[in-house]
Amino acid sequence: MSRVLLYSDLSPSWAWLFATVHTNRALLAEHGIELGPLNPWACELIPSHVRFWNVVPEGGETPPGLSAALENVAERLDAGRDVLLMGFVLDLLAHESLARLLRRHVDLAKHDVQVVFVVGRPVCVLEQRYRWADKAISPDVGEALLRRCRMLPLLLRDARRKWGEANVTLLADLSETPVAAPREDLAQRLFAALGCPPPHLPEHLPRHPLFLDSREGRRLSRALEVRENAWPELDAGLFMDCLKATEREWGTDPVSPLALRQKLIREGALNLRALETLLQLAPGDLDCPDRMDWLASRAEAAPGFLYDQPLSAERVAAFVAALPPAVREPLRQRYANDALLLTPDQQALAAALDVPEAAAPPVSPEADRAGSAAIGEPVPPVELTVLTMTYNHEKYIAECMDSVLAQRTDFPVRHIVLDHHSTDATPAVVAAYAERHPSIRPVLLSQRRDPENVMGLFLRCRTKYAAPCDGDDYFTDPLKLQKQVDFLESRPHCGLCFHPVNVVYENGERSSHVYPPFSMLPGGVREEYDLEDLFQGNMIQTNSVVYRWRFTEGMPQWFRPGLCPGDWYWHLLHAEKGKIGFLREVMSVYRRHKNAIYATTSISTTEHRRAHGMAELRTYQAVNEHFGNRYFHHLAALANGVFADFLRICMEKGDKTLLDRASEVFPDFARHFLADLRMVHRKRTVAKSA
Repeated sequence: MSRVLLYSDLSPSWAWLFATVHTNRALLAEHGIELGPLNPWACELIPSHVRFWNVVPEGGETPPGLSAALENVAERLDAGRDVLLMGFVLDLLAHESLARLLRRHVDLAKHDVQVVFVVGRPVCVLEQRYRWADKAISPDVGEALLRRCRMLPLLLRDARRKWGEANVTLLADLSETPVAAPREDLAQRLFAALGCPPPHLPEHLPRHPLFLDSREGRRLSRALEVRENAWPELDAGLFMDCLKATEREWGTDPVSPLALRQKLIREGALNLRALETLLQLAPGDLDCPDRMDWLASRAEAAPGFLYDQPLSAERVAAFVAALPPAVREPLRQRYANDALLLTPDQQALAAALDVPEAAAPPVSPEADRAGSAAIGEPVPPVELTVLTMTYNHEKYIAECMDSVLAQRTDFPVRHIVLDHHSTDATPAVVAAYAERHPSIRPVLLSQRRDPENVMGLFLRCRTKYAAPCDGDDYFTDPLKLQKQVDFLESRPHCGLCFHPVNVVYENGERSSHVYPPFSMLPGGVREEYDLEDLFQGNMIQTNSVVYRWRFTEGMPQWFRPGLCPGDWYWHLLHAEKGKIGFLREVMSVYRRHKNAIYATTSISTTEHRRAHGMAELRTYQAVNEHFGNRYFHHLAALANGVFADFLRICMEKGDKTLLDRASEVFPDFARHFLADLRMVHRKRTVAKSA
């Protein structure tokens, strides 16, 4: 019988233990244990399954992503494999919610549930939660943390009641510090509780602020990547080892409020005794010992000192001096590449690394003499940026980059390629191209965090023109960019221009065709269109457009990076600034394949709307808000198509969830749809009676 293994770590050592579990995936697999599905959209520096502990009210609907993850767990269990989920949640309600979700989505009659808790000193746990935050914690949140630390005995008793005392293993972590550190003995006990031999220990400390004692060390640990860009590659473990060694001279300060810690120590004594009894410890084992008097009596540092005050230049310089060249030089290049995006802490590090304020791309001697260059040798200032987002495109990304490199222009071009934490070889392909072609600037995100793909890409574009091209698409005319820039240069009243594309189906299920068909163009084929024409539907395929880039000073606060379809939103924002130009030549390929987000449209528009309809309505709502309701009727007409598909799902499947949810979230569009529906019904009634 396969098992659900729930590992909850409520100790200061959780970050190291989680890293140890993740490092030993192969060892666990040898003993029939698989890690549950990790959430790629909410990666942390330490992998966990914390989303399974998200509170879903009793009788409430399980969010789609969580529901799919639970079904994945059920499939693995039914295939005879044990599944391990690990979290660090203190909230009793979250544990109760997980139990309900498992009963709802997993047939527990067929599977055992075994639970392991690792529990540490509550005062250390409280202090550590404060140290993890990268901003000040409000008093209300602090009081909630205090209550949860005091309720640990209740949490453990509840787990025994739910799953049976024989199925719950309790392990004590007697660490005398809130800093995460290697605990080999605890790791061995944990793996024994899982039914496995002693694990292999991680070679380096993970790059996580909880492994550092000083406030400077924790802040510097977050400064390694500029908006999660992990290019050029460097040894993050070596970076962390140097930081850990350097900060030994810097001391520490409490972060959690002294009054809160003292309240936990003073008023939580009875809870501590109960916790010690459950963990089979001697009375006083979980108390704050004399060597931890600083945690029991020292006042917390002012929030500004922790988060807002400049880092000590002397300490930053000491850390940089300790970095070996193999770390220092790639880090310097990271800061040079993204000089405009550095945080204050990164600016302090950049100054110590002697990074110039703005980094110019390398120029070959031939390009410098000629004054212009092939696209592989950009000459500042760059005139146009090709913007590529890519994810698991190892089969396609080289063709995309080759098609950009093949462009012949009389102006410099940069190609920014942002990889959204691919799980295949895409990042390696992009990095290899960048080594050979200085015009290519990789942004290889170390975490998959939506919508950092759009914002991270757009923030790095400050040129006069921008041309998007997704990683699975490519240009076919080597003069495409030159022709479109010439068009915009000759028509300064235009904010963008586009052309038709050839739509190619990878699996051959349909023959290729040109998009948009000329019949789709409002008013027929013209050289220029207006903003209102674009509200009739998206006639512009993403890699056909060149924008007169309106965000040369950075991205405004009002910009919405997470919309889908996002490209239509971007087109509208640029059409707001000028006319839409049209060139009749087909100059690029839009590739359709099974992994593309719009692949389901070729199978069933209804199923596509089931998956993406709510996102589509959010886009219409955001556009309506941006344009101050001026184009509501155009947007409502587009929203009608989504509501019609939701109504069809309701009538054919008996599932009105989407229709109800859409009506609740988008009431104006719902009322418009209902009014149109009534009008159609009246017309049909009149026609029948006549």
